Amino acid sequence: MNTILKISLMSGVFLFVGCKDYLSEEPQKQQDIKTVEQLEALVDNATAFAYEASITATYSTDDTEISAELYKKNPTAFTVDNLQYYTFQTTGVENVATDGLWSGEFKKIFTANVILKNIDKVSGSEVVRRRVKADAHFIRAMSNWILVNTYCAPYSSENMDEPGLPLKKTVDYEESLKRTTLKETYDFILADIEAAKAVAEDDVDPRRLWRVSQKAIAAFMSRYYLMIGDNENSLIQSNLALQSTRAGLVDYKTIAVGKSVSYTNPSAVLNFTELNDWVASQFLYWKEFYYTRYQYTGNQWFLPSTELIALYDKANDLRYKHFMIENGGRRFSVVTPATYRYTVFSDGRYIPSGPSVAEVLLNKAEVHARKGEVNEAMAAINTLRQKRMSTYVALTASDKDDAIKKVLAERRRELPFAMRWNDIRRFSVNDYPGDDVVVKRDFFEVSATGVDVNKPVTYTLDKKRYAAPINGVELDASQGQIEQNKY
Repeated sequence: MNTILKISLMSGVFLFVGCKDYLSEEPQKQQDIKTVEQLEALVDNATAFAYEASITATYSTDDTEISAELYKKNPTAFTVDNLQYYTFQTTGVENVATDGLWSGEFKKIFTANVILKNIDKVSGSEVVRRRVKADAHFIRAMSNWILVNTYCAPYSSENMDEPGLPLKKTVDYEESLKRTTLKETYDFILADIEAAKAVAEDDVDPRRLWRVSQKAIAAFMSRYYLMIGDNENSLIQSNLALQSTRAGLVDYKTIAVGKSVSYTNPSAVLNFTELNDWVASQFLYWKEFYYTRYQYTGNQWFLPSTELIALYDKANDLRYKHFMIENGGRRFSVVTPATYRYTVFSDGRYIPSGPSVAEVLLNKAEVHARKGEVNEAMAAINTLRQKRMSTYVALTASDKDDAIKKVLAERRRELPFAMRWNDIRRFSVNDYPGDDVVVKRDFFEVSATGVDVNKPVTYTLDKKRYAAPINGVELDASQGQIEQNKY
């Protein structure tokens, strides 16, 4: 396989076609792009951009727990590949067969680059051209953001010269795959965001929530600035996003009962909400989104930890009642021990991860709490909780530390799995020791060939491992250009 061919593997465009076929057909496909409407159709293929297949987010945080007892009694319910992530392996993760997050996000970047290469050459409406160009910049920024917060060191002044991402700015197969610095990666993301701000649309389009708008950009920047520790700018962007008249909170009391599922030997009935049966034509339009994105797990099983479950008011919190399914492990023939399953959309495949009204309220609350503005922090939190509790009682906080504690607990209840990996990373480099997280596992020895249940091991997530290993297939395909993280 020649060099160009190997490099193009990294972009994710080789998933279903032969190498020779691709090199002969893809340039022709791009030559066939003549109108801005064709590029618009790429953006409007929403399912090509909406899903983030992060095994790291699903398995590597303290939101997830696979107890020794659970595994020992149900070993076939878990793959060795996923257990590599669960136990914070390095070479084990590098050597798994594929990494859907890396290839998936680079495929989105490739498509965005195709749009940007052709956008000023094609015929059509200037209004549409402007919007589609902004969409492409935002798609590329979002994908690079997800990648840098998975495979690179956390953002801090000390880490700016650490390895960032290989930045794919064109569709040129000869473009360098060498990793830039962390600073260069973040600068490129910001440059794409600035370019996306050219979009004319101010508010979200509820019929096309995968299109960028000024409010979607503000919501994303509320997240961006919070994650890099720029609280003042995060607050400014949060307030801008919350001016939206189209994105809004869903009152969880209005979510209807869905289908129940019955099991025998022993008997059990599992009750779900209507959301569990929603398909893409429904959940892509979730009212709370500024911009549609979902954390996806193909095995349909987010396994909430005992610690996470304990954070909920089980009598009144509708997030617990609706989504924390007791005995949910029955879906995968797990009977003993009884095991929870966190399910929101499409039988547990998807949970919201895109910028949402709920997240922006939590971002705003956290900034106020860290500034010692206790009443403002609680006001933002309680705006959310009014839509989440069957019997609402306002949260209060006695001081700054208490406010931070309660805001972060609320954040975890609202955004499990989707945001926890990013939060653990940023907590480790900020100047507030009270939010530091230690993630530990009491499990068994895990190797590439399996699990030795006769060898108990305690695993602790090391700070160097906050940068997940890059898949070996991608390293090989780059012919040594992409360097692995050092552990």
